[in-house]
Amino acid sequence: MALACPSCEVGAAEYVGMADDGRNEMRCTTCGHHWMHGARPVSPRAVVPKPVKTPAPRARATSARPAATRAATTSTRPAPAPAAAPVVRRFPTLDDVPGESLQRLAALKAAWPRRRPRTDPYAADFRRLYELMFSRAGLPHAEPGQLKDFVTADVLALSGNTSSFSREWRKLGDRDASQRFRDAIEYLLRGESGDDEQSPDDPPLEDRFTALAEQTSPHAMGGARESVLTHVLAVARPERFLPILTVDGGSGGEGKREIVASVLGVDLPPVDRTRHTVGRLACGSNDLLVDALGAGFADLDDAAAFLLWAHAQA
Repeated sequence: MALACPSCEVGAAEYVGMADDGRNEMRCTTCGHHWMHGARPVSPRAVVPKPVKTPAPRARATSARPAATRAATTSTRPAPAPAAAPVVRRFPTLDDVPGESLQRLAALKAAWPRRRPRTDPYAADFRRLYELMFSRAGLPHAEPGQLKDFVTADVLALSGNTSSFSREWRKLGDRDASQRFRDAIEYLLRGESGDDEQSPDDPPLEDRFTALAEQTSPHAMGGARESVLTHVLAVARPERFLPILTVDGGSGGEGKREIVASVLGVDLPPVDRTRHTVGRLACGSNDLLVDALGAGFADLDDAAAFLLWAHAQA
C-alpha cells in the first residue's frame, strides 16, 4: 500500500534517504512536500550515538584548618552508647512448666505403683539414726566414725566422689575432723542462732549452703561441698529435701538439672556467684521438683526414686 502525503493526501510518497536520527526522509511526488517518517531505519546503516563526556574528577580539597583544630573537633564527638546490661534469667517456677510436661508427669505417676522398686530395708534405719544424730541434742555426741560413714554411704543416694572429704578427714584426724564436720552441719541446719527455725539474724539456708560449699564460711570443712551438704539436708529435713545430691550430674548419678529438663521441660539457669549461687540453685531446683510432683508418694525417698525412673523414660 502506497504511503500518502500528509500535506495533500493525494500524492504518493517517494523515499529520499535516511536522516541522521535514523528516520526515513520522504517526498510527495505531487506537491513536493518533505517529511520524516517512522522511527526505524530502512537501511542497515546503524545510528551511532554521540559520545557522552564524563567530567574529570575534582581534586579533594585539603582542609585549611590547623591540625589542633581538627583534633579538637574529633575529640568532641559523642561517645558510643554503653552496651546494654545482660538480661538476668529468673529462677523458673511451677508456672513455667509446660502443660504437656505436666500431663506426661501425671501419666507417669499413674504408672509408678507398678514400677516402684522394692524398698531397701536398711534405708529407714539409716535415716532414723542420722536424723537423730543431726538434731540439736544429738549432734554434739555424734561419733567420728558415724559421721565419716555417713558421707561415704550410698544408702539413700549415690554419694559420688568423696575423695576430697576423705583427704581432709585424714589430714585433720578423727577428733578435729569430726568437730569441723559437726560445726559445718550445725551452721547449715541452724545458723549462728542455733534455732531449727530460720532466724531473722541468720542468712537464709541457701546462702549458708553457698558459704559452706564455696569454703567462704569459718564453719566450712574442706571436702564438705554440695553433695555432702545436700545429703545432710535430705536426712535432717526429710519433709523438704529429695535425696538427689547435685544439681549437675556426675559420678554421683543424674543431677537435678537433667531431671528438671527431661521431666518438667524446663531449663535451669547456670550456677553463678551472685544471683544463682550453688546454694540457691540446689534448694530452688529441689523445691521446683517437689512442687511439681505433688502428692501421691510415700515420702521424698519414694519421690526421688520416681524422678530417676521418669528421667530414664524420657
